[in-house]
Amino acid sequence: MTRTTMMISILAAGAAGVCAAPAWAETLPVSAVYAAEQDAPSEFQTIVVERFDGNEGTKFALALRNAIARARIDGEDYFEVRRDSAPGEDAGQTAWINGTAFTEVERLQAGTTEERKCVRRDDDDKCVQYRTYTYSCSELSVRFTGEVQMLDAREELAYDRSFSTVDSKRYCRNESSVPSTSDMVTGMVDRFAWQVRRDLAPIQRHEDIRVLESRKDMDKPLRKPFKKALRLTKSNWEAACSEFERLNKAQPRHITLTFNTGLCREAVGDLDGAEELYDLTLELEAGKDYPTAGLSRIASRRRAAEQLAIHYGEPEAEHLADGDRDPGKPVRDSETAEGLSSASTS
Repeated sequence: MTRTTMMISILAAGAAGVCAAPAWAETLPVSAVYAAEQDAPSEFQTIVVERFDGNEGTKFALALRNAIARARIDGEDYFEVRRDSAPGEDAGQTAWINGTAFTEVERLQAGTTEERKCVRRDDDDKCVQYRTYTYSCSELSVRFTGEVQMLDAREELAYDRSFSTVDSKRYCRNESSVPSTSDMVTGMVDRFAWQVRRDLAPIQRHEDIRVLESRKDMDKPLRKPFKKALRLTKSNWEAACSEFERLNKAQPRHITLTFNTGLCREAVGDLDGAEELYDLTLELEAGKDYPTAGLSRIASRRRAAEQLAIHYGEPEAEHLADGDRDPGKPVRDSETAEGLSSASTS
């Protein structure tokens, strides 16, 4: 069984259960694989995360290894992640990552704060005398800098990213807690490791995207069935989409019906049809963010198709991520919950 055939089986099985699940708002489900930020890493199957120099090098290398290892498509690891090169592995499909990671910590004076407190109460426990206390304050500043480089078997640079960021927290002597340098460093390390992971691998994501609900300028005979279609999005989005398609034919160029029909096309993977309707939505009302966001998703899915075809060595036309499916047979990509515990997916 080829990987493409296996993905079809996985996605079709997932669609049967997911499509029946009720939504709790007027939304349509869009599940897809979206592109990595960088194209070059697509050719590699194995990533070797080597030693990082710097006082946070060990910590960052571990966070990066874990972040890349969480990149999955249809439940399968996108990369094989290792600490060292394996004997006899295909060097042409392997990349080596190393770099630096440093932190610098400063504690600076940061003025004062005042707090008014009751110092005497009467017999009824009512405050009759206050005093203002002044407390000194400090600022904990952590700078995180470094670089990540990916080299291929010829030791040529395939990917490079530098980073420099500062996180600061102010605290005063009257506060019960003091910022933790360790917690601040961990947060910065994890965030940047996640950014590198997004550069290297596509992300599989499920979203519930809101339909438009405005009936302004809609023909009167269409308003009642339109309200019915909106209600159907909560229980049977496929039936709702059938109704949106019918209403859009009855009144072409209505912005709500045009966009909702485009979103339906996107949900079933008809990217060409969705793109055409999103473009028309922008023609009807320029500058709106919702069709622009839809066009951005479509562009990312198409780019992801190219990346996946390179990564798995398959013809692009055969790969599911391009969305060229039969619009009458909704097939949804399975949701993958990836990402840092502080953020959330890929």
